[in-house]
Amino acid sequence: MHELLLFASVPVHQHHELLQQLAGLTAMQPRHAIERRLIFKAYRKPGLITGRVGGSQDLQQSGDLQRVNKMLNGSMFYTQVVGPVSEKELGPASTSMSTSVPAPDPDTPMAGTDESKPPAPVPNAAVPDGEASAYDYEQQPWRLEFRDIPEAATRSAITTRVMASAALPRGDIVPSMNAWGYGFVTEYLVEGDIFIHNDIVIFLHRVLHYPSSDNEPREPRRNLTALKDMEPLEKTGSYVLQASITVQDGTNQETMKTASQHLFGLREQLKSAVRLEQADRLSLDTRAK
Repeated sequence: MHELLLFASVPVHQHHELLQQLAGLTAMQPRHAIERRLIFKAYRKPGLITGRVGGSQDLQQSGDLQRVNKMLNGSMFYTQVVGPVSEKELGPASTSMSTSVPAPDPDTPMAGTDESKPPAPVPNAAVPDGEASAYDYEQQPWRLEFRDIPEAATRSAITTRVMASAALPRGDIVPSMNAWGYGFVTEYLVEGDIFIHNDIVIFLHRVLHYPSSDNEPREPRRNLTALKDMEPLEKTGSYVLQASITVQDGTNQETMKTASQHLFGLREQLKSAVRLEQADRLSLDTRAK
C-alpha cells in the first residue's frame, strides 16, 4: 500500500477555530483519539519467521502474520506499535484541581454540522488523587505500523511512502517484537481529532511526552499518566494537521493521480486557514542506523 500526505503546522490559538472549520467542511463531529505509540528499533536483520512467535497465534487473520513478516524482513527500520486508549483509562492527575482552561467537550457539536443535540456539560473536577486508573495493559489492543522513507525525486508536491499495518496480540507485545529482532526504545502519546472528507483522513493532533524521570522505563508502561500531566513535544503547544489518503495499489498511476488531486483540492479549500504542504523527506526517515 501507499500513503499520500500533506501537512500543516497549526498554532495553539488557531486550534479551536480550525476544528470548527473542519467540522463544517466535513459535516461531521470530530472523533477524539488518543493513541499509545511504542517505538521499536531493529537490532538485527530479522530472518523469515516460519513458525509462531510469542502470541502471534492470536493475530486476527493468517494474512496479518505474512504482512508482518514482509515488512520486518527488509532493511533495518524503526517501527511503531500503536494502541488506542481512552482518557478515562489514563491515570489520575497530579493535582486535585486543574487551573487550565478546559478543552472543548468532544460531545459539543461544532459549527456547520447537522447535529443539534445540546452541549454536554464540561466536568470541572479532576479525578481524586489515588483513584485507580481503569487501564488494563493485558487487554490493550495493538497494531504494527510500518512506514518506509518517503519516495525521492517525485514531481508531485505530495509526500508519498510505502506503508503497511497488521493487527497484533493484546497485552505484552515486547516478547513478539524481540523475536522479530526489534527492541523497545521509548513511547509517547498522540492526542487529537479525526475527520473524514471523502477518501481523505484528516488528523489534527499533537505529540505528548511523559513527564521527565530519572528512571526511564525500559519496557512499555503498565500504568498511564493523566493527559493533563503529559508534556507537549512542541513547547509552544502547536498542533499538526495531517491529511492522508491510503492507496491499495501504488503501481496504479491513475489511482495515485486521483488521490493526489483530491489532496490538492483539500489544500485549496483550506488555504485561507492553513498551508498544507509536502513534508521534508529526511524528517520522516525511519531507517535504523
